[in-house]
Amino acid sequence: MKDIQAFVHKVEKETVMNRPFKLIQICLTLSLFVSACTWQSVQSPAEDGLPKAVAYQTLLGKSLNDQEVKDFIASHCSPADQFQLCQEMGMALWVDANELVETIWLYAGQADGFQRYRGQLPYGIDFYDPMWRVEEKLSLIDAGDSAQVTPMAGLPDEGNSPDHQHYWAIYERFHMIVIYDTPGIDEDAYIYAILVNT
Repeated sequence: MKDIQAFVHKVEKETVMNRPFKLIQICLTLSLFVSACTWQSVQSPAEDGLPKAVAYQTLLGKSLNDQEVKDFIASHCSPADQFQLCQEMGMALWVDANELVETIWLYAGQADGFQRYRGQLPYGIDFYDPMWRVEEKLSLIDAGDSAQVTPMAGLPDEGNSPDHQHYWAIYERFHMIVIYDTPGIDEDAYIYAILVNT
């Protein structure tokens, strides 16, 4: 646990790095926390026995002092330094130094103890979309009102595999990282998780 805390401290100090690399380091830190610890979540039952889905947009960018955020965390999350692990909701929240929810992980399900996030995903993406379909949907957003789609439309600004298990498609222009269930580019790969950022 001491090694994990030292790693988190190192990530926090490296603020001069560009935002995507910082997010990758934070994600790796979260993976270490989830792997090293078992967290229990408090559940508020819905009609089907699962907690009611909460839209990530209601939390993203808000202060920990916001009553809606406080209530959500108290009911569904377990703290881990700057993280709030909300496994039953399929979410993890990263809180910045100003106590604002800066990044939210939306899990496709059964990943490191996280259930599937049941809310609406950004830009019309669905967890059942393979990589080619995600890129197709994002290319339409890139095209905007012009009916012309450029060859680079829908492709990530950059991509890599920092954990050698998942391919991370970084979309700076959409404030989002799509993490796939494969270590390399594979048009038939499915989504492991989506990170949305302020």
